[in-house]
Amino acid sequence: MIQIVMDTTTGMTAQEFRDAGITMTSLYVREGEKTLREQIDVFPEDFYKRERKGTIFETAQVNPAEMVNVMKPIIDEGDEVVCVLISSGISGSVNAAHVAAQMLNAEDRISIVDSRESGFGEAYLGRTAKKMADAGESRVEIVKALADIRKRTKTYFIMESLKWLFHGGRLSGAQYLLGSAIKLNPIVWFDDAGLMVSYEKTRTLKVAKDHMCKLVAEAGRNGVEAAALHWPDNLEEAQDFHKQMEEILQSPVAMTKLSCVLGVHTGPDLLGPCIIAKS
Repeated sequence: MIQIVMDTTTGMTAQEFRDAGITMTSLYVREGEKTLREQIDVFPEDFYKRERKGTIFETAQVNPAEMVNVMKPIIDEGDEVVCVLISSGISGSVNAAHVAAQMLNAEDRISIVDSRESGFGEAYLGRTAKKMADAGESRVEIVKALADIRKRTKTYFIMESLKWLFHGGRLSGAQYLLGSAIKLNPIVWFDDAGLMVSYEKTRTLKVAKDHMCKLVAEAGRNGVEAAALHWPDNLEEAQDFHKQMEEILQSPVAMTKLSCVLGVHTGPDLLGPCIIAKS
């Protein structure tokens, strides 16, 4: 049997992992000296409220030994693993999983999939892997299918403040001061390498949203397999943009709460469309 392992930056709750039959591995945020496990010690609702009040969180690297603890029971049962993880371009989780597979001497039974994404894009890969595993398909077939989906996925973010990128170490002090002075609202995306980089620098939120609508339309021009809108703590704004997305795509759009780990870098105000185009 093939078991699916996936991390908490998908935005899925612990209950959603259980309902899906997917093994959850928690990633971490740090508050001072305290290390908090996502979906165990820290949850988005409280996390974003505290961000708004000025709490500065940091992310923490995953230890390979922790990945061993997640995968060892599966290997000991005689099963195989497809492990779908947050992009290696923004996290060391993929590398930690490869080391864990070596430590378990089970590289021939564990496939590590770098989603080059996070949030809904990653969750969709994991859920697809689970359906294929339940249908009796092999790890090779699953990994090939996920690579195809990954090529068809576009994820963009509008952030209303640069300070979270600065505090998260993804923006220099000079870039932060300059961008804040001219009131930039950047559009950021996961590029083909899975890096979270600037797609376009816009001067107002309205301009950013207008341009984002064009990107959504372009991504879905040949039809949509699945789509979602990430949001952290700005529900009313997200609901308005969600309606626009459904009108543009003429397709249902899910609402995905942004994970705490990603929220460290984005803050509580964000709009993040994810479109998976039809093959």
